[in-house]
Amino acid sequence: MNLPLLSVASALLAAAVGVSYVYVDLALNRMGVSATAIGVNAAMPALGWLLATPLMPWALKRFPAKALLLGLLVLAVCAILCFPLLPDATLWLGLRFVFGGGTGMVFRLVEYWINGASAQTHRARNIGIYVMAFASGAMVGGMVTPSVGVDGWPPIVMIAGLTVASALVFAILPGSPPAVEAVARLSLRRLLASGAFVALFGILVYGMFEGVPYTLMPVYVVRQGLDDQWALWCAAAAIGGQIVMAVPAGILADRYGKGKVATASAACALIIPAFIPTAVAFPQALLGLMLLWGGFAGALYNVTLAMLADHFHDSELASANAAFGTLYALGSLCGPPVHGMAMDAWNPQGLLVSAGALFAVFLGGWLWSVRRRAGQPGSGSARAD
Repeated sequence: MNLPLLSVASALLAAAVGVSYVYVDLALNRMGVSATAIGVNAAMPALGWLLATPLMPWALKRFPAKALLLGLLVLAVCAILCFPLLPDATLWLGLRFVFGGGTGMVFRLVEYWINGASAQTHRARNIGIYVMAFASGAMVGGMVTPSVGVDGWPPIVMIAGLTVASALVFAILPGSPPAVEAVARLSLRRLLASGAFVALFGILVYGMFEGVPYTLMPVYVVRQGLDDQWALWCAAAAIGGQIVMAVPAGILADRYGKGKVATASAACALIIPAFIPTAVAFPQALLGLMLLWGGFAGALYNVTLAMLADHFHDSELASANAAFGTLYALGSLCGPPVHGMAMDAWNPQGLLVSAGALFAVFLGGWLWSVRRRAGQPGSGSARAD
């Protein structure tokens, strides 16, 4: 596995996805589409992941992994080229489902590749490098979109070009994701008994939280009296936190234990929202908190992903990765409406309550898992990683 090239390919594709999010949402707004319809359209990639991820082990068994990865990118390019040719909001639902679902499946394959090919002593660090590359690409993609605009073919050419560039890098990469000889069926009991409960529960929690800094926190900031520019800076700070903290969190997880780093990160992500209402009066301090919040919450993703390969191998790892991706997609679909309702119920502080509560629930689940494993015969000492 050539991690530098794999990270470059992932960053290029993440940049394409970042441009696509801004392009589609702004283009729909110019078409006069309602905010609700734009929100439904934005959910299409997550719906694609939710439906396609469980099929990943089956697809890996029947098709060469590298060919599957490149085929998904070709499908994504075809979908994005159809956007200006079919300027209809209803048709764009399907196009975004295909583009977002296809690119999302590529990222799931890359994560499976890194997880399966990394030594246990460096696995969390390697995934942290991938997460850093992904976040950097997504941020750059979103930042350059305003200079290109959302009219006509320029943004489409940029998205397609970045996707093709990513495909070319993937094509020249030596090796491929590990092959799957047989599809392993993992029961819920097997998942819980393996100790992977913390990883799977953690990604569900992260999926429900992930959109908060980029979607509703800007709204929170504006409702607290700051202007739109500060709202955008808060979202950028959260992404910056992921970029800055992904690799250090991975190194610490490899050295001191993934469960310890996951729970410490969740505890910090639980505490930080308590300081945000006061920090609004000091915008620079608010940016610092958002950077830390994005970083600690983001660490939950790469650390829990790395935990899977500590418990599963070969075909079981492919199935566990599929379960991981499915729960991530489920959380991504369910989280935004839950936080939106909380914000409406207690405007605007309900957002901080619902977001912080996610990490409290995760810590409760971690404690339950530790006690459950400690109570099993012959368990010795309970470990959460």
